[in-house]
Amino acid sequence: MKAFHPKHRIGKILFFLSLSFVIGIISGNIGDNKKTLRRAESFFGFHFDFHAAEDCKQIGHLLTEEMIDTFLTQTKPDYIQVDCKGHNGYSSYPTKVGNQAPGFEKDILKMFRKVTHKHNVALYVHYSGIWDNVAVRTHPEWAARNMDGTSSTEKASYYGDYDDKLLIPQLKELAERGIDGAWIDGECWAAIPDYSDTMRVLFQEMTGLNTLPQPGDKNYKEFLELNRIAFRDHIRHYINEVHKEYPDFQITSNWAYSSMMPEEIDTPVDYLSGDVAGQNGIYSSAWESRCLAPQGKAWDLMSWGFTFNFGQGLPAVKSLVMLQQEAAEVISMGGGFQVYYQQNRDGSLKTTYFPRMAEIARWCRERQYCHKSTPIPQIALWYSTYAWRDMQPGVYAGGTNDKIWNTLAMLLDGKQSVEVLMDHHLKKNINHYPLIILPEWSDIGVGEEMKKLAMDYVQNGGTLLVMGVEHTRNFATELGIRIAGDPIESNTFIFEKGHLAAMHTRWQQIDIKEGIETVGEIRTSDDQLVQPSFSPFAVFRSYGKGKIGAITVDLAKAYSNQRSSECLHITNQIISSLYPTPKVSIKGEGKIHLVAMQKENNWIINLINVDGEHSNENVYVYDCINPTRPIKLIVRPEHSIKKAFLMPEKRKIRVKDQGDYFELEIPPFDVHTSVVLSF
Repeated sequence: MKAFHPKHRIGKILFFLSLSFVIGIISGNIGDNKKTLRRAESFFGFHFDFHAAEDCKQIGHLLTEEMIDTFLTQTKPDYIQVDCKGHNGYSSYPTKVGNQAPGFEKDILKMFRKVTHKHNVALYVHYSGIWDNVAVRTHPEWAARNMDGTSSTEKASYYGDYDDKLLIPQLKELAERGIDGAWIDGECWAAIPDYSDTMRVLFQEMTGLNTLPQPGDKNYKEFLELNRIAFRDHIRHYINEVHKEYPDFQITSNWAYSSMMPEEIDTPVDYLSGDVAGQNGIYSSAWESRCLAPQGKAWDLMSWGFTFNFGQGLPAVKSLVMLQQEAAEVISMGGGFQVYYQQNRDGSLKTTYFPRMAEIARWCRERQYCHKSTPIPQIALWYSTYAWRDMQPGVYAGGTNDKIWNTLAMLLDGKQSVEVLMDHHLKKNINHYPLIILPEWSDIGVGEEMKKLAMDYVQNGGTLLVMGVEHTRNFATELGIRIAGDPIESNTFIFEKGHLAAMHTRWQQIDIKEGIETVGEIRTSDDQLVQPSFSPFAVFRSYGKGKIGAITVDLAKAYSNQRSSECLHITNQIISSLYPTPKVSIKGEGKIHLVAMQKENNWIINLINVDGEHSNENVYVYDCINPTRPIKLIVRPEHSIKKAFLMPEKRKIRVKDQGDYFELEIPPFDVHTSVVLSF
């Protein structure tokens, strides 16, 4: 038998102590709760609803306490959300203040509350807010007014009696029943301009005009802004009124202060949340997570457990791999995660999906160490609230952020670690970021106040990259270039150091002044001999202590429709020219998203495998992706690395000191892995 020297034992003890130290710092509650967690403490949950309607005449028929108990035992969530009142307006429990569904066999809300109490699982309800068909049909005086003066058949007025006579009393009734909180749906994304007399008076006080404008009118944007003020007053009012009597009842308004509502939090929401629907949930989750994460509130994001075609109404259950990829995007950004499955029309749970639910729950729990981590500032993608207000066609939801969404996808596919920051974030934290990217999006720019803020940032040593034709024109003076004619739309070929990207898009021809550096060439032919003349793809120059650069081509839509690895290589060359020594980067190939985070004194470097047919709208479900290749992680921390662990395996990995950076070899992985560094 081989002799065991004491120093070997000491070495093992020190290793496990260091492992326990790192894991102890970054881990949190991992299920089997000894107490019911508040939403700010919660990491993982499930959402259920069925939007009760006239067909629901046997609510509770198949639901049993044993069914709920089995589900909770198998999945061990921190909380669940169940149906209470959907957009139809019918309450799916016996209510004294609301509009009941036609028929009940059991009080399902009472059953859920009883069993969740047993497991110390918090219980929230899905409650439709300003969207309530029954309420406005029964009380048309509560409804918002359409442009023609008729009452909306779906949406309540922000300043009508709906809040005080139904919404607030029913939320208090739910709090009295011992429910932990409410996830208010059908809110900002469903908001419509209200042409009521109350809004007419307020608009006159605001503008002096006594006629409410319609789309296309001169003052329509001011009218939309008044509706946003009214909507936030609606949120503030009902939450404050409920909190007066039930301060522990936790409330959010679905999608408040998200990409749909890119504003600073100014209402007493207890947490932020939203639900990612439709297809291509990976990129939606990546985008929405980055919009919620910097808002300063506990947040979570919900993935629908099924792919849904809104035209066909066909729910196709997602594979475990699809859910893991979406969860990885959320968890890596420090958020909580929940999955949505529909209840049956009687309110019972679909037991078919229990095994899938348990699997995704276990997978997420293995990664709970990421919860409440915060980004390491590297690249900030500027979501201009000023431009959003100018372009937004509705009160909140309008789909005007496709270009910035596609730009984020392009940067993430290029293995850049990126945050999304709105105007109010930049006002507070702009100097923390080595590189700010202003994506193509708006013809009007970002407003004089924010432009001055950005240029002061550059003057003092920051780096700004503006993208696309319009921003190239808007920042021409600062870039030191001259605009040569109108934008050109054509088949466009971009050459740069052996790479050639082809796309049909707009580009701006420019004249270069002395001292301006260029990267890449734009031609309308793919043969340099046929067309020797060119316009620069990108330019940059020193400005004060910093740098400013521009990409003179519209890439966002082109990348979305004509996705090209060559476009990624060329764009990364521009970023490397402006930001040559990122704190964290990847060396190697593969479809990998990089998310660099920190938690207390540790860095958590997340790597997400985004292989798969998620971008193919003809593919509803896929269940297999290719593992990544081995890659190298390059990190440049301010201090030496003491320990490095590959998670969630908790396996120690080697760190190579290469002088001005550290290098770590990352083996192939399936969906998500991360490296935890302690200093």
